[in-house]
Amino acid sequence: MFLSGMRAGALGTLPIAAIDLHCCEIKQWPSLGVETKNDKSATTFLLDISDLLTVVEKWDAFIRSQRPPTAMWYTPTISQWGVQTLSADRPGANRNLAISKRMHRLFDLAGLPYKSPHKFRHGHAVFGLQHARTMADYQAVSTNLMHQDIRVTDSIYARLAHDEVKQCIAGLTAAVKPTKAVGNDMAAFVKTLSPEELSETLMAIAQQLAR
Repeated sequence: MFLSGMRAGALGTLPIAAIDLHCCEIKQWPSLGVETKNDKSATTFLLDISDLLTVVEKWDAFIRSQRPPTAMWYTPTISQWGVQTLSADRPGANRNLAISKRMHRLFDLAGLPYKSPHKFRHGHAVFGLQHARTMADYQAVSTNLMHQDIRVTDSIYARLAHDEVKQCIAGLTAAVKPTKAVGNDMAAFVKTLSPEELSETLMAIAQQLAR
């Protein structure tokens, strides 16, 4: 979920055939049975983070050796008399809740505070936006989240980059006039901006960097 930014509902209904790890592609297509928000259809892509991809590749190899391409990639399990087997059936309507419960268990085992499946989607977005260097990068993150347009991404995540905006503005100012007084004045100015104004400022900085 962190690598792809997909929602838990999509993860739980992805058939094996919808995943191509060689190309880092995920076919979030309702025509394949994938449940997406508002039935949107898109091919999305995984972040190229080798340590995480290694874990995903191990599971992918295992599930492909056990189930046909039409089976769920993160398939439900059946427990009977202490033996667990992989189900051949489609998951139920509450599969996303089952994923959340599984994650509760995993966090408990790891001794970490619980994070919901949607937090991993947020993590994907924040990671992407923090590493974006151009407007094309910014647009790519928005598209991968299957947002209607970049304004949706901006309205949700721009305020998370509040500190980054302050640092960028301070850095741009320092490059022109590297004085402590100016830096303090700019920091004070940033604090007066509303979330909407900060969002517009972030967009302006990204456009400037893209030139």
